[in-house]
Amino acid sequence: MSNYNETDLELLTNNIWNLPNLTHCYFNVRKNWQRSFIISPKISSSLKYLFIDTEELNLNSINRLFQHTPNLKYFQGRIFSFDGDDDYIRSSFSSLTNVNILIAAHPSKIISFLRNIPNLHHLDITIAGSRLIDGYQWENLIRNYLPKLREFRLSMKSYSAIIRSITEEKIDELMNSFRSSFWIDERRWFVQCIVDEHCIRFETVSNAFHSIDDKLPSVFKSTDSQNNIKRFYTTMCGISDVELLDQLIPSKIYFSKLYSLSVKCPINDQYWTMIPNLYKVSSLTLDFSTDFPKSELQVFLNRMPHLRTLTIHQDASLPLPMSLFDCTFPSIRYFDLENCKHYFDEEDCIILTRSSLTSHCERLDIPVRNRQSIMILVKNMINLCALRASLPDEKIFGYMPSRICNNDEDIQWLIDRLESTCAISRHPFCVNHIRIWIK
Repeated sequence: MSNYNETDLELLTNNIWNLPNLTHCYFNVRKNWQRSFIISPKISSSLKYLFIDTEELNLNSINRLFQHTPNLKYFQGRIFSFDGDDDYIRSSFSSLTNVNILIAAHPSKIISFLRNIPNLHHLDITIAGSRLIDGYQWENLIRNYLPKLREFRLSMKSYSAIIRSITEEKIDELMNSFRSSFWIDERRWFVQCIVDEHCIRFETVSNAFHSIDDKLPSVFKSTDSQNNIKRFYTTMCGISDVELLDQLIPSKIYFSKLYSLSVKCPINDQYWTMIPNLYKVSSLTLDFSTDFPKSELQVFLNRMPHLRTLTIHQDASLPLPMSLFDCTFPSIRYFDLENCKHYFDEEDCIILTRSSLTSHCERLDIPVRNRQSIMILVKNMINLCALRASLPDEKIFGYMPSRICNNDEDIQWLIDRLESTCAISRHPFCVNHIRIWIK
């Protein structure tokens, strides 16, 4: 929904809450970078599972939402309640048994909110902010107000400001609050703390990190005696920073279960000591900051028989290594070239369509020089189902290019030349991106 107003939203939510047999609802409506959700005054007695991926709701809005959905069992969404919102009115919601939320609020408000869900069986909660809830507070909440809770996944994250002020003694104090018999013996819910230069995180081990985005941890602590930094690395399934493994890493560290990997070319020799097996890797991002021989790349790809997603990043100061497309690897289903600093012209697109890398490609994201390039891709990639092509950006100071304002010449040109089974549209947020679905 790209063209709607508040009245449309109100009508939409009213209609949803009026559906007599609706039990599941996933709500994701956006407009011009804003997210919108209007709570319906209607009451839905059938709706039991609700996922809201729109704007963050405050606690009073959540209260109204739950009151108008009295049989709700599962809720997933985001809650933001700032310190100035002092008018929170507590209400009890006995039907809810499963909650998955990201919340930013004062600890007292978070505790007050959770106390009103007495029949909670499963809680998956991520808390963002500078104030942390210690293990004693959680234990008191669960013992006295959440007696039916059986699954608990906790993640508390704080960024820059608190990291500069928190001491290791304070970290130890917080970790010790999760070492009582309630945590270790009765529930066996173990907590670990990881600190890097950007973030400090306290998480239940069952909710452990699966990916490192940037720097390696400077501090690692766990209430589980069997859990250590080496074990942490072996449980990781993704590395998303291309320079991560250029850092000095302790010996005997292995990343043995990676499914997603980002690497900088040429590949550092350190990779092969820390990542002995690439068999499970299904998603690979290659960052071309220097030239990289095709033969080495072919050997690298051959070590990943389950690779299905390939993403290419290219430094603007270098030409795109077209020899990449001489590699033989026919299992790629999603090929993402969007971050290449190179617009593919007609000749480039012909080379691409003849490459083994695209022989089974079903989804392609690519910058193209012109709409003729789009035609070549659609007509020659026989397995292609979805194409996102970005044309050179002519958008200046918020004004649309004339070809878009003028009844969208590009879209009409493609409609006139492609099969009627193709659905063609312009991306609502990135105006120079054209999307094509091929049936």
